[in-house]
Amino acid sequence: MRKRNTTIALRCTEEESKRIHELAEQHGLRLNDFVMRCALGKKIVVANGIDEIVRQQKAIGRNLNQIATLANMDRLTAVNFQPLLDEHRKVTEMIGQLLKEVM
Repeated sequence: MRKRNTTIALRCTEEESKRIHELAEQHGLRLNDFVMRCALGKKIVVANGIDEIVRQQKAIGRNLNQIATLANMDRLTAVNFQPLLDEHRKVTEMIGQLLKEVM
């Protein structure tokens, strides 16, 4: 991990300071990270909804693991994958929507 050991002081009006703090909060970043990304020309993206997508992807993974475990134990004779495929399709569409917003 890189060590940040140099300080840059910045003077601004109270209104500017308030606005910068608000923007950092809106982007879900600490003030230092927000200012650094802006100053270095890095793209700042807010991916609203990512927590829900991660939760759904984890649920799909758990379901697949449970099915694989039961299949390996010879306790399954047939599996209806349609509900799992439907859920996977929804999550994939959510990811696509997020990518459109980012690009």
